[in-house]
Amino acid sequence: MKFVDSTLKDKLSRDRLRMGVSIVAVVVLNILVLIGVYTLLDSKSRAERARRNAQADVMLEAVESASSETETVATETVTSETTDLAPVVASESTETASESASESASDEQTTEPADQTAAETTQDPNAVVEYYAVVYASSDINLRTGPGTDYDVVRVIHVGEQIDVTGRTGSGWLRTYSGNFILESNTSSEPVATTTAATTTPPTTAAPTTAATQAPSSGGGASIDGMTYYGTCHITYYGPQLRSDGTYSTTTATGTTCSEGRTVAADWDIFPSGTTIYIANDPLGGDGYYTVEDRGPGVNGAHIDIFAEGNHTPTDCEVYIVG
Repeated sequence: MKFVDSTLKDKLSRDRLRMGVSIVAVVVLNILVLIGVYTLLDSKSRAERARRNAQADVMLEAVESASSETETVATETVTSETTDLAPVVASESTETASESASESASDEQTTEPADQTAAETTQDPNAVVEYYAVVYASSDINLRTGPGTDYDVVRVIHVGEQIDVTGRTGSGWLRTYSGNFILESNTSSEPVATTTAATTTPPTTAAPTTAATQAPSSGGGASIDGMTYYGTCHITYYGPQLRSDGTYSTTTATGTTCSEGRTVAADWDIFPSGTTIYIANDPLGGDGYYTVEDRGPGVNGAHIDIFAEGNHTPTDCEVYIVG
């Protein structure tokens, strides 16, 4: 019985030993597993911290770079403003130093002609701008081929003559309907009274004399028999009349259509409308016979205005009343 008891005890001892070893092994295994899991989690945590630290470093560098650029721009701006301010300060100092001299010359500066100012601000002072108007010669004006005194004179426009204008230059010249130019300062927007008729026209109350006794030899190949000699008249020329819409009219005051070689404008108190006149040595080279079909504010007294295309030189001619 003792032997059995001894064997049983040994067996129980071995079983206990195995159980203890198994428990220890399980515990050790669990510890190893825990250590492995901790190590794995710790490595991931360290990697995440490293990644975040790297991102933070990149962001910090970007912020520092932006701050540096901002400081550079601010410095450049301050430098530029200081540089720009320097000439302004110098200019103000110069203006202050020359203020008294400017005041002494102010009267002369304020009297500069407007035409000169326009010429300085216009790239081409002789450029023509569309401008439609009717003006009158305030004195005898040279009608020139261009806007300047260096251009040729086409004819002389006498005081009181009406002029149709189609353009204006910045240098003070007006372009007429014929394409020539006159000086604007020698014109008026209102009709100008003239004494030419009073000095060159025989008294209208005097009885006309017959051509047979006082008329000089006629020109143009026409006979003067049966005509009444009036006297010497100043001969000028006019063309189509400018309308307010910029177009031109060739209708006369009597309702007829202007015709070169036939139509003239005259003072109806001396030559009533419909009167046929004869102009010796016809300046247009025709037969000399014309009909009074028109009149104008600048045609007074011994003044005959012939309708003509183109440019012609004013002259004085002997005039007869036909019939």
